[in-house]
Amino acid sequence: MKSCLDCKYADWQKTKAGKLHPSGDGRCKYQWITPRLPASMYWVGMCDPQPSGGHISRKEELNDHCVYFVREMK
Repeated sequence: MKSCLDCKYADWQKTKAGKLHPSGDGRCKYQWITPRLPASMYWVGMCDPQPSGGHISRKEELNDHCVYFVREMK
């Protein structure tokens, strides 16, 4: 999917009344885990690389399909 609208990992910003915020902003709450490397390999430059970003928007489409998209069951 190129949108996070129905994804179970989408954490949308809410108003004080608990409604979706008009900004459309949110965060992806998918917990990415660093893959383990074979014993013969090592990470170059960093010991434990960390992902950055995570901003999502109900108003913008992603550049590519998200491989972690899981439709939220309602």
